[in-house]
Amino acid sequence: MSETLWIIVGIAVLSVGTYLMRFGGAKLGGKLALSERSQAMLNDAATTLLFAVALAATFFEGSHFAGSARVTGVAVAVFLAWRKVPLIVVIIAAAVVTALLRLAGIN
Repeated sequence: MSETLWIIVGIAVLSVGTYLMRFGGAKLGGKLALSERSQAMLNDAATTLLFAVALAATFFEGSHFAGSARVTGVAVAVFLAWRKVPLIVVIIAAAVVTALLRLAGIN
């Protein structure tokens, strides 16, 4: 099969899987009785997973280091988010810092 067809098949499989997860959550959500501790652990697990993905995307591009410019841009974004700056300002500031560092030759 061609590479394009494999990409389309992958997108379809992920779409069906996502739909089934959402459907299962809607149908089973009211039927499963989880303790507050279990619910807290599930919330913490989701947060931990998202943090790990964000951390990996910050430091790596494929199997190589993403570069100092990206890490610095993310650090600026984290600092501004911590200071409760509006999200659009955080995004623009991080992008500008990263772009300026790359323009200066710092990868």
